[in-house]
Amino acid sequence: MRQTHCLRLALCISFFALLSRLPAQNSSEADLRQQLQLLQQQIQEMRKEYTENMNRMQAEIQELKARSAAAPAAPVTAVAAGQDATRLLQPGPGDQPPAEEAQAEDLLERFIQQHAAPLLPAKMAESLSLDASVVIDAYYHRDDSREGISHLKEHISGFGHHHHGHGHQHGVIENGFNLRHIELGLSAAVDPYFTAWTTLAFEHHEGVEVEEAVIQTTNLPWNLTLSAGRFMSGIGRLNRQHSHNWDFIDTPLVYEKLFGGHGVTETGLQLTWLAPTPFYLLFGMEAANGENELISNSIGGDELPDHDGPRLWTAFMKVSPNLGPRHDLQLGLSWLNARNQEQHDEDHDDLPDLWLDGYSQVYGVDFVYKYNAQRAHGHGDFTLQAEYFHRKKSLQVENSLLANDLIGHHRLDWQDGYYLQAAYGILPRWRLGLRWEEVGLRNESSFPDGQDADFGTSNRATAMLDWKLSEFSLLRLQAGRSNYHTEEGRQKAWELGLQIQVTIGEHKAHDF
Repeated sequence: MRQTHCLRLALCISFFALLSRLPAQNSSEADLRQQLQLLQQQIQEMRKEYTENMNRMQAEIQELKARSAAAPAAPVTAVAAGQDATRLLQPGPGDQPPAEEAQAEDLLERFIQQHAAPLLPAKMAESLSLDASVVIDAYYHRDDSREGISHLKEHISGFGHHHHGHGHQHGVIENGFNLRHIELGLSAAVDPYFTAWTTLAFEHHEGVEVEEAVIQTTNLPWNLTLSAGRFMSGIGRLNRQHSHNWDFIDTPLVYEKLFGGHGVTETGLQLTWLAPTPFYLLFGMEAANGENELISNSIGGDELPDHDGPRLWTAFMKVSPNLGPRHDLQLGLSWLNARNQEQHDEDHDDLPDLWLDGYSQVYGVDFVYKYNAQRAHGHGDFTLQAEYFHRKKSLQVENSLLANDLIGHHRLDWQDGYYLQAAYGILPRWRLGLRWEEVGLRNESSFPDGQDADFGTSNRATAMLDWKLSEFSLLRLQAGRSNYHTEEGRQKAWELGLQIQVTIGEHKAHDF
């Protein structure tokens, strides 16, 4: 039986070697079938060769037996006379494999689970386990503004602001140590039809918030993908990225002033179509409840009408031309339309004087270019990224404590903003980044009483240096100069931040 185990060990090692030459996880199912057919053919050839060798050995043993018929025969354990050599491939129930074979089989099983399973169709990958990760993100912040940088941002002219409650809320930056929410991510393939993931954010003093809870199809025809649940909208670029994947500590001003601290994160449906083109071309649309304090706020009650969901609709497109192995480019267009309700306090006595109902519309364009220097740990890699958004709000006065003749009149607001940033790998694991951003290039309002206002622009310049110690840890130093046009006049401030970030476990893969 030693030959049996040697053959099985050889087959295992051969299978292992062939699998090691399989393509990466993005290989197609057709490539996998081709590799498996090649493997089957080689196993059959090995079995045929082994059978021929064993038959030849059997003939030699028979010849030795004939020559020594008069002498006592020595025990022969290799092959008994008349035994089929192919049965050596199937040991009996009492046979115990040697230790090296058991180790090889165990190694082969682990290799298949780690490398081959992602290449298999969903119905063949039932043994895939749940991926779990925890991201801890903390930073130290210091600025020289009188009331704090968060207060300045809230009072940038023309964009309006909302008041935070007590405690350390999402997006509020304190002078001193800050702990961004601790993020727990879970993801897995459910069955041949669905994959799912969820992201839970543990806020300091605020409990648990569900950032994402998505069920996504994997087997729809015509390259369609349907996602349901709570998701980060596909508009723009940064909107669908978690904070730990940003290139800077904080989000650009245009995101914060147009969409709020959480971005456009909604509960609803998303449908995407990947066009069958030789380059990447994706179209998407979304229908969601509309729960954003800056573009789709729903108040209702006695003063405003109630609108059932969905109250927010989006459409977006992403295109990536083929530029070669070292260059990647992606362009995007976005559109958003949402029902929106607001309360306004014209006398600043914390009691609303106007109740408005209407729509918000956002148009956006995004751009990202990446150069892969193909050197160790990102050395020489370069990324250039930019986004622009324009928002228009058209709201009608539904009720007013100021004057009844305002009812039916409209308030119109136009705001926009952009950012441009670049990052370069100056050394292995070291990156230098620069960002310039501006909001309020168009910053106008037309009020229900017929008056108009044109507010000024605000800008900020930021530089960062980060050190990615490993795949799971990062240190980042950031400095910025702010120049904000606020309700109290133009104010400037210096900002300094030092961030540490670690990831525990296997994290869901990021987008391009």
